[in-house]
Order: sequence, then C-alpha cells, then structure tokens
Amino acid sequence: MEEVDKILILTLNHLGCDIDEKVKSVGGFGIEEVVSGVVRCIRTINSDCELPTSLPQNMAQRFRVAASIAQAVKDVGYPGDVGYQSLLYPNETDLRKIFMFLIEKLPKDTAAVSDEPLNKAALIHQEARRKLCASLTQSWIPAHCRHVARSYATRASVTNHGTYHTRQFMSKPYSSVESPSKVSPGLRTYYENYSRRITKMVGYEYLIATLLNSHAIQLQRDQILPKNTEEEGKSEAHTLEPLVTEDVQLNPLDVPLSGWSPLSSFETAQHMIDIKESEREVNLGTDVSAPEAGVTTEEQIRLKREEQLSRLQTEIGNVTNKTEECTQGIQDAVDALAKLTDDLIKEERLKEETVTELKMKQRTSSLLPESAANIQRLQGALKNSEEKMVRLQQQWQAHKKPLEEQLSQLTLEASNKKVNKEEILAEMSELRDKMKAMVQDASRKETALAQLKGQVEKMNKDINRSVYTKRIIDISAKEAANNERVRQVYRAVAAVHEGCGELVDIVRDTGTVQREIADLREQVDLEKSKKVEENLTQLKTDLNQVKKENASLKQQLL
Repeated sequence: MEEVDKILILTLNHLGCDIDEKVKSVGGFGIEEVVSGVVRCIRTINSDCELPTSLPQNMAQRFRVAASIAQAVKDVGYPGDVGYQSLLYPNETDLRKIFMFLIEKLPKDTAAVSDEPLNKAALIHQEARRKLCASLTQSWIPAHCRHVARSYATRASVTNHGTYHTRQFMSKPYSSVESPSKVSPGLRTYYENYSRRITKMVGYEYLIATLLNSHAIQLQRDQILPKNTEEEGKSEAHTLEPLVTEDVQLNPLDVPLSGWSPLSSFETAQHMIDIKESEREVNLGTDVSAPEAGVTTEEQIRLKREEQLSRLQTEIGNVTNKTEECTQGIQDAVDALAKLTDDLIKEERLKEETVTELKMKQRTSSLLPESAANIQRLQGALKNSEEKMVRLQQQWQAHKKPLEEQLSQLTLEASNKKVNKEEILAEMSELRDKMKAMVQDASRKETALAQLKGQVEKMNKDINRSVYTKRIIDISAKEAANNERVRQVYRAVAAVHEGCGELVDIVRDTGTVQREIADLREQVDLEKSKKVEENLTQLKTDLNQVKKENASLKQQLL
C-alpha cells in the first residue's frame, strides 16, 4: 500500500493540494487534506462544481458542506457507501478507496503523473513538447505565400502561421523632380553635383515602395491640383482634401525595425506643398539676380532642407513621445484593470462566502425550535456507538481468550512432537547405518559362499555328507538370525513412517491454527484502522461545540 499511497499523494499535489512531505500514507491525512483533495478531484472531473476546498468553522455548516461533498462523490459514480462521516471521521481503508476511485475518474491528461522531479529542465522539456504538439496541429503556409497571409493577419495569426518576420511594402518620404526642363540652373547644378541618389536616401528595401508611392502622388496631384498658378496657394489645402480624408490603418506589427514609419496621405501632400513653395521661391530668385543664382539657390535649398529636416525630426520626436505616453497610459490602464478585476473577484468570493454563511445561519436558526430533538438524536447516536464499541470489545475478548489457550496448547504439543521427531530421525539414521553394515556383510558372505562352492566342486566327492549337512545347518541358523534382525529393522521403519504421518497431521493442524490467528489479527488491525476511539473522541468534541453554538444562538435570540 505504500506505493499506492505515494502515487495518490503525488497526484493530489499536482492537483494543487498542499500535503506535507512528512505524510507518507493516506492514514496521515487530516480533515482539511481529505476535504481539499476530494473537492479538487471533483472539480477536475466536473468543472461546474463549486464546492469549497475547506470546511467552515461553524459545526452545522461543516456537517452540511461535508454532506454536499459526499453527495458529489456519489454523483460522480462512487459505488460504495459514503457520507459526511467518511470525511469528518475518516478511516484509512475507506479513504484510500475513495481517492483511488476519484483519481481513476480524472481526465487522462490530468491523471498522467510523472514520477520524475519537476525541476527546471523537466519543465522546459514539458513546455517545449506542448508547443511542438500545438504547432504540428496547425496548417503550414509556404514561405512564398506568407506575405499574403501577412496582409490579413492579426497578432494571433501572425504567431500561429509563422509570418512575424515578414512585412508589407513600406515607403519613405521622397519628392522627385516634376519636369527637368522647368528646373532652374542652380537647382539643376545641385541635383547633378550634390544631391544623393535615391537608393542612398531611402535604401534598397524601401526603393520600390517609395517610387510607387511617389508616382501615385504625382498622378493624383495632376488630377486634383488646379491649373491656375495664381489660385494655387489658396486652393491647395482644399484640393488635397481627398488625400487628407484617406485613413491608413497600421497594425502595430507593421512598424519597421529601423524606426521609420510610412507617411500618411496628409503628410505627403503637405510635404509636396512645401517643395512647390521652395521651387517657387527659387524661380523668383533666379529672375531677380541671374549672375548669382547658382550660389543663392544652393544656399536657400540647403537652409530649406535643414529647416524641413529639423521640423520633421521634431514632429517625429513628438509623435514618438506621444506614442510612448499612449503606450504607458495603456499599460497603466491594463494594470489598473487587472487590479480592479482581482479586487472584483475577491469581493465576489467574499460575497459568496457571506451569502453561504448567511444561508447556513438562517438554516441553523430555523432548526432552533427542534434543537432539543436534534441534540437527543446526536446523543442517541453517540450512545449507540459507545454500546457498539463495548459490545465489540466483549466479543473480541470472548474470542481471544480460548484462542490464546488453544494456541499455547498447540505450541506445546508442536514442541513435544518436534522433540519426538528428532529422536525418531536419530534412530532412523542409526538403523540406516546398521542396514548398510548388514548389506556389506551379506555381500561379503555371498562372496565367501561363491568361493566355498567353487572349493566344493573341486573337492573329492567321496567326503562324508554329514559334514556338509552340519555346515548347512549352521549357515541356516545364521541366516535365520539375520532375517530376525531384518524384521526388527522393518518394524522400526514402519514405526518411523507412522510417526512421520502423525507429524505431518500436526503440522497441517498448526498451519490451520496460524491462518486463523492471522485472520483474527487482520480483523483486529482493521478495527484499529477505523480509529473508533479517536472518532468517538472527535464526535464528543463536535457535540460539545454544537452545544456551545446552540447556547450562543439562544443567547443572541434572547
């Protein structure tokens, strides 16, 4: 049973029970461990179970909760007899049967318990095994198709389908020259000698998306912007309204790692307006001073670029700060929500406990008019238990005394027969030695007889027959004496055989008595394992506590 108890304790610890390491068997469980283990097993089997894992302090509530748990065990399908007494006053045998039944009813993934220690390496292997099994059950998407899944992905699907490393086409801010023929000489010199290439400005990975975006902006600008240059400054914001109203929703996972973020249509249009204003100013400057146009235009363009760059960097910093503030605010709100959720759960649990206690008190108060009858029932049950205990002790003493006398008598007889057996065995060994000596003597005489027969055949036939007759008579007398000894040996062997048969019968009777004694001892151990005296003591204590609670309730009512 030790191995069974170890498996039961290990399984209960995996279900969340806090069983001390010093407890090595089910018999060492206290009432709290019993109730907690049974309720956790029932919760694992039936998720709708709402039974508490601990008993309340009030005795009436304890009895009701224990009865509810016992009824839940019956509902699961336990075939044996179980009641509140099985939990409040448990015995080791019934308790082991209940736990074995409940653990057999556990779901397979919960009942599988490993004997290995749950160290860090084992937990890592277990988590890796679980994730591998989960990934093997999902559909696989080829690498060349993952960008399609990425376009319609959420955070969960990105993780599931392995498209986290992919990204959509992202563009960077870039404005191209509208028409090379309309560019001023100074600006042309800047573009030819000082301007960086587009590959260095946006990078190879953003090149295609940037060019496509710039081309789309140019096409849309040509369709929307008015042809009249005099009204261009007034109506530019109005004509770009379709671009402003465009809403681009970005997934948080779509942000590139380099820190760049794609410009919205409004920012692109605003950037385009700034470039046109700069080009207009450059054109005006070239008309005023043609000889110094190259140097002035380059200086203005450089200053304008630096101003735009600083403004964009400031805007980027502001957007980054706002993003961080929003992220921090969201995190604070999530933390506050989690805290409020925990507080709400605690309040609901406290409310449930309060409602349960209130119902128990209401039921207890409803039982007060019949408190005398209830006390009499408990006293009668206690008296019956005491009488049963006394009656069992008397029966045990009545069976014990004659059995002990019979055991002592049989032990004495067995010892005497053992001594007789040893004596008979010694005589048998002595007779065997004599028989061996007689056999050797007989063989020797047969040899001598053969020699004498040979001599007789060689001797003269005229010898007197009386001599041979006398010798024959002498030999016959000796053989008769030897036959008498053989008869004595046979009688001794028969007596030994009879004694051995009696010894076998005695040993058989002794084994039967020992089996009966072992059965009686098992019955005694079974009665002791039921802890009748301890349960009676606990029952008396509970009865006294019930009396005290009834008295306090009466005082409160008065």
